[in-house]
Amino acid sequence: MRAAITIRVSTKKEEQEASLVHQRQFFENYVKEKGWDVYGFYVEIESGTKKNRKEMNRLIADAKEHKFDIILSKELSRLARNQGLAFEIKEVIEKHKIHLITMDGAIDTTTGNTNNFGLFAWLYEQESQRTSERIKMALATRADNGKFKGSNSPYGYNVQDGKLYISDDGSPQIVQRIFQRYLDGKGFDAIARELYEDDVKTPSSQAGKVTQSIFWHGSSVRKILENPHYCGDLVQGRSSTVSVTSTQRHKNPKTEHIVKEKTHEAIISKDVFDSVQQMIAFNRKKKSQSNPNVSSRPHENVHLFTGVIYCADCGSGFHYQQNGHGYICGRSNKHGNKACSKHRIKEATLKTIIQGDLQKLANAMKDDSHFNLVKDRLNKERVRMEKDLKACGAKLEAINQLKNKALTRFLEDIITKVDYDNFVTSKDAETKELMLNREIAETTLSTTIASDVLAKIKEVIDNALNFNDVNREVISRFIEKIEVKEDGTVKLYYRFAGTSKILNELIG
Repeated sequence: MRAAITIRVSTKKEEQEASLVHQRQFFENYVKEKGWDVYGFYVEIESGTKKNRKEMNRLIADAKEHKFDIILSKELSRLARNQGLAFEIKEVIEKHKIHLITMDGAIDTTTGNTNNFGLFAWLYEQESQRTSERIKMALATRADNGKFKGSNSPYGYNVQDGKLYISDDGSPQIVQRIFQRYLDGKGFDAIARELYEDDVKTPSSQAGKVTQSIFWHGSSVRKILENPHYCGDLVQGRSSTVSVTSTQRHKNPKTEHIVKEKTHEAIISKDVFDSVQQMIAFNRKKKSQSNPNVSSRPHENVHLFTGVIYCADCGSGFHYQQNGHGYICGRSNKHGNKACSKHRIKEATLKTIIQGDLQKLANAMKDDSHFNLVKDRLNKERVRMEKDLKACGAKLEAINQLKNKALTRFLEDIITKVDYDNFVTSKDAETKELMLNREIAETTLSTTIASDVLAKIKEVIDNALNFNDVNREVISRFIEKIEVKEDGTVKLYYRFAGTSKILNELIG
């Protein structure tokens, strides 16, 4: 493995020259112990406020030509001192698959170790992590003092000065209704459906969130039923974020919960709350014991058309109904006819339609004149897409070169940080549009079958169409998506090796 070694000293003074010698010796010994080869040293000398960037620019240029396999640096700050440079180094080593090791142990991409400072994170991530920890400590202190620390109060409450007060908007009565309906034997989804049909505002709507939804969901109902705040106790620290850069949360063990009893007025009695928790636990256990291999929600199990059949009007996936031997609009099934009409269709009906269509396809494949016409059309489209892809690639490369030049001018103090940021922002917008166009071209190209593959299509289809029934293999091979309208009209989207174009063209 060829190693590029970066060294930085402050000045050309004698003591710094000695430091340079020591650093070179240290890295040479390190490389020797690893059994690698030293490709070269990149020595950066700083003098006062003047920063010599020639060596760093040379490092980046050599990395782009893949002259070495790994970069060694004493610490990340020795390699990159500003966000602009850090971003470029990140981009280069990621693109050219070059490793990076810092001697302080923060980063070692050969082992995947980044020690809480991700290789591709901004330089300020460590400070963000420390800030996050300080905030968590402050919130934990508030919780320990009996103050509510969440950013949003539970549905049915308002928060003032860290204390929860019952709302006067009718939501507390909805909470009581939810608990009572569950005690009556209603499930999470059934309660959610009732609330939606009665035009009850959802928690997100009540809070005025940007992402508010008019639909109640079983998960929202369950969240309310399992929230101990409703019986007057503060139970905080039940979950925490995985990291400062992630929105993912995980549940904390009960030993880590911060519990303060009787801190605010209860909406639900302790007896009712405990009874509901027992029912939830019992129902969960009962469902898992009845059939551990089958989901407690029927529509989550995989049936013949699961994952490929959708409502043509609302876009929701269809749910399978065992008793009806068919499928129904998922939104209608979950939220009622107010959300969408049922759009029912029998599984047998779908199978008959698909069998008829695929037989048409087999017949079309035998018609050479029709087949050749489609082949010529697809080949012309493929050539055009290849030209578009090449043009997009050239434009993206030109933009990258311009951004590199701008970065160099910024690092050499020719342009200001504001000018550099504005330029990069404008070019990023162009890049985003070009990448979208490239993605469209690549997708279209991937759905256009080349001439040397067309001959194989006939053979595959001839073999695949020797069936007596529509099974999951046939669906996976030929069907991309099925849409069902309210009147039962079915629209089939076909695929072949990732494309629906050839089949739709042939069927006409």
